[in-house]
Parts: sequence; C-alpha cells; structure tokens
Amino acid sequence: MITRKNIASFLTTSAIAFCVGAPAQADSLVAVAQATAAVARDEHDHNLQREIKSAIGADPELRAAHIAVSAHAGRVTLAGVVVNEEQRARAQRTALNVRGVRLVENALELAER
Repeated sequence: MITRKNIASFLTTSAIAFCVGAPAQADSLVAVAQATAAVARDEHDHNLQREIKSAIGADPELRAAHIAVSAHAGRVTLAGVVVNEEQRARAQRTALNVRGVRLVENALELAER
C-alpha cells in the first residue's frame, strides 16, 4: 500500500541522493527507492486479490462459480464463468465491499446451458 510514509521515504531518498552524490550515484539511489515502492504496490495488489478471493469463497452463492481475480492499484478485474446474472452481480458487489477496491471491471461470462 502506498502510504505517506512510503512517499516521504521516496522523496527524502531522492533529495539526499541529488544533494550528496554524483549524478550517477543519485540515479542509482533513486532507482532503488522506486523499486522499493514498486514492491510495496505489488504486495498491496496481491493482498487485495487474496482478500477478494476469500470474500468470494466465503459466499455460499458464489462458491461453485469459477472466478479469477486480478488487482492493480485498487482496480479489480473479475473474469470467469457464472451460472446467472445474479451471481455475476453478486460477485461484483462482493469485490466492491472489500476495503481498498476502487473500481471493479466485471468480465464474468454467463455459462451456456
């Protein structure tokens, strides 16, 4: 999760790098700070994805559905196959109720009968 602490750390590292070292050293220190921030974002996305999968799995109406979840920066994509429109809408509502989700792209398809 990107927090004020992460942003402050990144800005401080960048400022120190440009004030203290040569340009080449500054660039390498900034690259390290950016990589650290990227790892934090990836971890947040992974945790968000896991929480959504857990919420869907905990819903008895959705357990039998085949739903894949991907997350990036609070934007979630649901893909897979559900039995009916009610399951499709329920999966979207379930994902939206997870803390940290800002937007859900519902790419779930209805199973052909």
